[in-house]
Amino acid sequence: MRRLTVTAAAAVAMTALLLGMIGCKDTGAGGAAGGGKPQTAIERFAKRIGALQGKALEDTLRQLAVGAPPERAYAAYLLGNRYYTAAGDSALARGWKEPAVIALLDSAEARFMASIAADSTLLEPMVNLGSLWDDRAEQTANQIERQDFSTKAESFYNLALRVDPKDEKARCNLGSLYLRQRKHPQAIAAFKSVLADNPKSALAHYNMAIMFAESKIYQEAVSEWELAVANDPTSDIGRRSAENIKIVRDLMNAPDPTLGK
Repeated sequence: MRRLTVTAAAAVAMTALLLGMIGCKDTGAGGAAGGGKPQTAIERFAKRIGALQGKALEDTLRQLAVGAPPERAYAAYLLGNRYYTAAGDSALARGWKEPAVIALLDSAEARFMASIAADSTLLEPMVNLGSLWDDRAEQTANQIERQDFSTKAESFYNLALRVDPKDEKARCNLGSLYLRQRKHPQAIAAFKSVLADNPKSALAHYNMAIMFAESKIYQEAVSEWELAVANDPTSDIGRRSAENIKIVRDLMNAPDPTLGK
Protein backbone atom coordinates (compact mmCIF):
# COMPACT_ATOMS: atom_id res chain seq x y z
CA MET A 1 0.00 0.00 0.00
CA ARG A 2 1.30 3.46 -0.84
CA ARG A 3 2.11 5.55 2.21
CA LEU A 4 2.10 9.32 2.36
CA THR A 5 5.30 10.81 3.73
CA VAL A 6 4.82 12.70 6.98
CA THR A 7 7.16 13.93 9.67
CA ALA A 8 7.11 12.24 13.04
CA ALA A 9 5.69 15.38 14.61
CA ALA A 10 2.88 15.52 12.06
CA ALA A 11 2.05 11.85 12.65
CA VAL A 12 1.74 12.48 16.38
CA ALA A 13 -0.43 15.52 15.73
CA MET A 14 -2.71 13.54 13.44
CA THR A 15 -3.22 10.86 16.06
CA ALA A 16 -4.23 13.51 18.58
CA LEU A 17 -6.50 15.51 16.26
CA LEU A 18 -8.38 12.93 14.23
CA LEU A 19 -12.00 12.35 15.15
CA GLY A 20 -12.19 8.74 16.30
CA MET A 21 -14.24 5.66 15.60
CA ILE A 22 -17.99 5.67 15.32
CA GLY A 23 -20.00 2.64 16.28
CA CYS A 24 -23.61 2.05 15.35
CA LYS A 25 -24.80 3.43 18.65
CA ASP A 26 -27.86 5.11 17.14
CA THR A 27 -29.92 1.93 17.05
CA GLY A 28 -33.16 3.52 18.14
CA ALA A 29 -36.35 2.73 16.25
CA GLY A 30 -37.94 6.11 15.92
CA GLY A 31 -38.52 5.55 12.21
CA ALA A 32 -36.75 4.50 9.07
CA ALA A 33 -33.40 6.01 8.26
CA GLY A 34 -33.65 9.20 6.27
CA GLY A 35 -37.32 9.65 7.11
CA GLY A 36 -38.48 6.94 4.71
CA LYS A 37 -41.14 4.31 5.18
CA PRO A 38 -40.60 2.19 8.33
CA GLN A 39 -39.13 -1.18 7.35
CA THR A 40 -39.11 -3.28 10.51
CA ALA A 41 -41.85 -4.30 12.92
CA ILE A 42 -40.29 -2.17 15.67
CA GLU A 43 -40.11 0.86 13.37
CA ARG A 44 -43.77 0.43 12.44
CA PHE A 45 -44.66 0.08 16.13
CA ALA A 46 -42.66 3.21 17.01
CA LYS A 47 -44.37 5.16 14.23
CA ARG A 48 -47.78 4.05 15.46
CA ILE A 49 -47.22 5.47 18.95
CA GLY A 50 -45.02 8.33 17.75
CA ALA A 51 -47.68 10.98 18.39
CA LEU A 52 -47.39 10.35 22.14
CA GLN A 53 -44.84 12.31 24.13
CA GLY A 54 -43.55 12.68 27.66
CA LYS A 55 -45.47 10.93 30.40
CA ALA A 56 -48.18 9.72 28.01
CA LEU A 57 -45.57 7.85 25.96
CA GLU A 58 -43.82 6.51 29.07
CA ASP A 59 -47.09 5.24 30.57
CA THR A 60 -48.17 3.62 27.30
CA LEU A 61 -44.84 1.84 26.88
CA ARG A 62 -44.88 0.61 30.47
CA GLN A 63 -48.38 -0.77 30.01
CA LEU A 64 -47.52 -2.50 26.76
CA ALA A 65 -44.28 -3.89 28.23
CA VAL A 66 -46.29 -6.12 30.57
CA GLY A 67 -48.93 -6.95 27.97
CA ALA A 68 -49.13 -9.43 25.13
CA PRO A 69 -46.51 -10.15 22.48
CA PRO A 70 -45.20 -8.87 20.18
CA GLU A 71 -45.84 -5.38 21.61
CA ARG A 72 -44.31 -6.47 24.92
CA ALA A 73 -40.91 -6.92 23.29
CA TYR A 74 -41.14 -3.72 21.26
CA ALA A 75 -42.23 -1.60 24.23
CA ALA A 76 -39.48 -2.99 26.47
CA TYR A 77 -36.93 -2.20 23.78
CA LEU A 78 -38.14 1.39 23.35
CA LEU A 79 -38.14 1.90 27.13
CA GLY A 80 -34.58 0.62 27.17
CA ASN A 81 -33.68 3.17 24.49
CA ARG A 82 -35.17 5.96 26.58
CA TYR A 83 -33.06 4.98 29.59
CA TYR A 84 -29.97 4.50 27.42
CA THR A 85 -30.36 7.92 25.81
CA ALA A 86 -30.97 9.54 29.20
CA ALA A 87 -27.81 7.89 30.55
CA GLY A 88 -25.74 9.26 27.67
CA ASP A 89 -27.20 12.76 28.08
CA SER A 90 -26.59 12.74 31.85
CA ALA A 91 -23.07 11.40 31.42
CA LEU A 92 -22.14 14.45 29.34
CA ALA A 93 -22.77 16.66 32.36
CA ARG A 94 -21.99 14.33 35.26
CA GLY A 95 -19.69 11.62 33.96
CA TRP A 96 -20.32 7.90 33.54
CA LYS A 97 -19.46 7.06 37.15
CA GLU A 98 -22.27 9.21 38.56
CA PRO A 99 -24.71 6.91 40.46
CA ALA A 100 -27.71 8.33 38.59
CA VAL A 101 -26.06 7.52 35.25
CA ILE A 102 -25.17 4.00 36.39
CA ALA A 103 -28.78 3.49 37.49
CA LEU A 104 -30.05 4.58 34.07
CA LEU A 105 -27.69 2.16 32.33
CA ASP A 106 -28.85 -0.63 34.63
CA SER A 107 -32.48 0.19 33.80
CA ALA A 108 -31.68 0.21 30.07
CA GLU A 109 -29.95 -3.16 30.38
CA ALA A 110 -32.93 -4.64 32.24
CA ARG A 111 -35.38 -3.43 29.59
CA PHE A 112 -33.27 -4.73 26.71
CA MET A 113 -32.98 -8.11 28.41
CA ALA A 114 -36.75 -8.15 28.93
CA SER A 115 -37.23 -7.41 25.24
CA ILE A 116 -35.03 -10.35 24.26
CA ALA A 117 -36.84 -12.60 26.74
CA ALA A 118 -40.12 -11.66 25.08
CA ASP A 119 -38.76 -12.22 21.55
CA SER A 120 -35.48 -14.11 21.14
CA THR A 121 -35.28 -13.17 17.45
CA LEU A 122 -35.32 -9.39 17.98
CA LEU A 123 -32.01 -7.95 16.81
CA GLU A 124 -32.28 -4.38 18.05
CA PRO A 125 -32.05 -5.02 21.83
CA MET A 126 -29.16 -7.43 21.24
CA VAL A 127 -27.18 -4.80 19.35
CA ASN A 128 -27.99 -2.13 21.94
CA LEU A 129 -26.89 -4.42 24.77
CA GLY A 130 -23.61 -4.84 22.93
CA SER A 131 -23.33 -1.04 22.66
CA LEU A 132 -24.18 -0.61 26.34
CA TRP A 133 -21.44 -3.01 27.49
CA ASP A 134 -19.12 -1.39 24.94
CA ASP A 135 -19.75 1.96 26.63
CA ARG A 136 -19.11 0.47 30.05
CA ALA A 137 -15.83 -1.01 28.83
CA GLU A 138 -14.69 2.34 27.46
CA GLN A 139 -15.47 4.15 30.71
CA THR A 140 -13.60 1.90 33.16
CA ALA A 141 -9.90 2.17 33.94
CA ASN A 142 -9.85 -1.29 35.51
CA GLN A 143 -8.30 -3.56 32.89
CA ILE A 144 -9.97 -6.71 34.22
CA GLU A 145 -13.38 -5.00 34.13
CA ARG A 146 -12.64 -3.58 30.68
CA GLN A 147 -11.92 -7.04 29.29
CA ASP A 148 -14.98 -8.52 30.97
CA PHE A 149 -17.26 -5.76 29.66
CA SER A 150 -15.75 -6.00 26.15
CA THR A 151 -16.35 -9.75 26.16
CA LYS A 152 -19.99 -9.18 27.07
CA ALA A 153 -20.33 -6.59 24.30
CA GLU A 154 -18.86 -9.02 21.78
CA SER A 155 -21.21 -11.78 22.95
CA PHE A 156 -24.30 -9.65 22.32
CA TYR A 157 -23.10 -8.55 18.87
CA ASN A 158 -22.50 -12.19 18.01
CA LEU A 159 -25.91 -13.13 19.41
CA ALA A 160 -27.47 -10.67 16.95
CA LEU A 161 -25.35 -12.07 14.13
CA ARG A 162 -26.55 -15.59 14.89
CA VAL A 163 -30.07 -14.31 14.25
CA ASP A 164 -29.03 -12.37 11.13
CA PRO A 165 -25.43 -12.87 9.96
CA LYS A 166 -25.74 -9.84 7.65
CA ASP A 167 -26.95 -7.29 10.18
CA GLU A 168 -24.91 -4.18 9.39
CA LYS A 169 -25.16 -2.53 12.79
CA ALA A 170 -23.92 -5.58 14.66
CA ARG A 171 -21.04 -6.11 12.21
CA CYS A 172 -19.97 -2.46 12.29
CA ASN A 173 -20.05 -2.32 16.08
CA LEU A 174 -18.14 -5.58 16.32
CA GLY A 175 -15.53 -4.23 13.93
CA SER A 176 -15.23 -1.05 16.02
CA LEU A 177 -14.79 -3.13 19.16
CA TYR A 178 -12.03 -5.16 17.52
CA LEU A 179 -10.37 -1.98 16.31
CA ARG A 180 -10.27 -0.54 19.83
CA GLN A 181 -8.74 -3.81 21.00
CA ARG A 182 -6.11 -3.52 18.25
CA LYS A 183 -7.38 -6.75 16.68
CA HIS A 184 -6.90 -5.38 13.17
CA PRO A 185 -7.41 -8.60 11.15
CA GLN A 186 -10.77 -9.21 12.84
CA ALA A 187 -11.75 -5.55 12.40
CA ILE A 188 -10.88 -5.62 8.70
CA ALA A 189 -12.91 -8.81 8.23
CA ALA A 190 -15.94 -7.25 9.94
CA PHE A 191 -15.86 -4.03 7.90
CA LYS A 192 -15.15 -5.82 4.63
CA SER A 193 -18.09 -8.14 5.23
CA VAL A 194 -20.32 -5.07 5.55
CA LEU A 195 -18.91 -3.49 2.39
CA ALA A 196 -19.31 -6.73 0.46
CA ASP A 197 -23.07 -6.50 1.03
CA ASN A 198 -23.33 -2.71 1.08
CA PRO A 199 -20.46 -0.93 -0.72
CA LYS A 200 -22.06 2.40 0.21
CA SER A 201 -21.86 1.88 3.98
CA ALA A 202 -20.43 5.20 5.14
CA LEU A 203 -19.90 3.80 8.63
CA ALA A 204 -17.75 0.91 7.41
CA HIS A 205 -15.71 3.22 5.16
CA TYR A 206 -15.23 5.67 8.03
CA ASN A 207 -13.94 3.05 10.46
CA MET A 208 -11.72 1.47 7.80
CA ALA A 209 -10.20 4.93 7.38
CA ILE A 210 -9.53 5.21 11.12
CA MET A 211 -7.72 1.87 11.02
CA PHE A 212 -5.56 3.01 8.08
CA ALA A 213 -4.81 6.32 9.82
CA GLU A 214 -3.75 4.56 13.01
CA SER A 215 -1.40 2.46 10.89
CA LYS A 216 -0.09 5.69 9.28
CA ILE A 217 -1.36 4.64 5.83
CA TYR A 218 -2.82 8.07 5.20
CA GLN A 219 -3.59 7.89 1.48
CA GLU A 220 -5.86 4.89 1.99
CA ALA A 221 -7.42 6.60 5.00
CA VAL A 222 -8.28 9.68 2.93
CA SER A 223 -9.71 7.48 0.16
CA GLU A 224 -12.01 5.71 2.64
CA TRP A 225 -13.15 8.99 4.22
CA GLU A 226 -13.89 10.37 0.75
CA LEU A 227 -16.14 7.38 0.11
CA ALA A 228 -17.88 7.98 3.44
CA VAL A 229 -18.51 11.63 2.49
CA ALA A 230 -19.73 10.66 -0.98
CA ASN A 231 -22.16 8.08 0.39
CA ASP A 232 -23.51 10.04 3.38
CA PRO A 233 -22.49 13.72 3.10
CA THR A 234 -24.97 15.26 5.54
CA SER A 235 -24.70 12.87 8.49
CA ASP A 236 -22.33 12.97 11.47
CA ILE A 237 -20.27 10.31 9.68
CA GLY A 238 -19.91 12.49 6.59
CA ARG A 239 -19.07 15.55 8.67
CA ARG A 240 -16.41 13.73 10.68
CA SER A 241 -14.95 12.22 7.53
CA ALA A 242 -14.66 15.64 5.88
CA GLU A 243 -13.02 17.08 8.99
CA ASN A 244 -10.51 14.22 9.16
CA ILE A 245 -9.63 14.66 5.48
CA LYS A 246 -8.90 18.34 6.17
CA ILE A 247 -6.79 17.49 9.23
CA VAL A 248 -4.67 15.00 7.28
CA ARG A 249 -4.21 17.31 4.28
CA ASP A 250 -3.41 20.36 6.43
CA LEU A 251 -0.75 18.45 8.35
CA MET A 252 0.61 16.92 5.17
CA ASN A 253 1.07 20.43 3.73
CA ALA A 254 2.50 21.93 6.91
CA PRO A 255 6.21 22.83 6.78
CA ASP A 256 8.58 20.47 8.54
CA PRO A 257 9.78 22.33 11.67
CA THR A 258 13.02 20.32 11.67
CA LEU A 259 14.13 21.60 8.28
CA GLY A 260 16.89 24.19 8.32
CA LYS A 261 18.11 23.27 11.80
